[in-house]
Amino acid sequence: MITDTDITKLKKVFATKDDLKGFATKDDLKGFATKDDLKGFATKDDLKGFATKDELAELRADMQVGFSDVNEKIDTLAVAFGRMENTLDGIAGAIQDLRTENGAGAAHLARHDRQIETLASAAHVALPD
Repeated sequence: MITDTDITKLKKVFATKDDLKGFATKDDLKGFATKDDLKGFATKDDLKGFATKDELAELRADMQVGFSDVNEKIDTLAVAFGRMENTLDGIAGAIQDLRTENGAGAAHLARHDRQIETLASAAHVALPD
């Protein structure tokens, strides 16, 4: 048998009518769509044009196969680009070495030019242009 204390405990746990008055009333709910209102949106015949779960699963499997092919091709391209990057690094290094060597050669040549001009001036020899 339920006692008054049991009822008091239940009132603390469950919402009463008074507790729910702040929520939606019957008049508030009249603004929502009814089953009859929703019948005009989509019928079973309308939904027949959409894919079934099995068709979606088959499409997903096909896409996974296609994506694995694309991933393999991307991996192949990545290897090729890696080789090209290494080759370009080697070429860039060789160009840098040539620039350094040319800079040192230009400094060496400029020093020789100054020495020749100094010797020609001291020997009173005119150098051709």
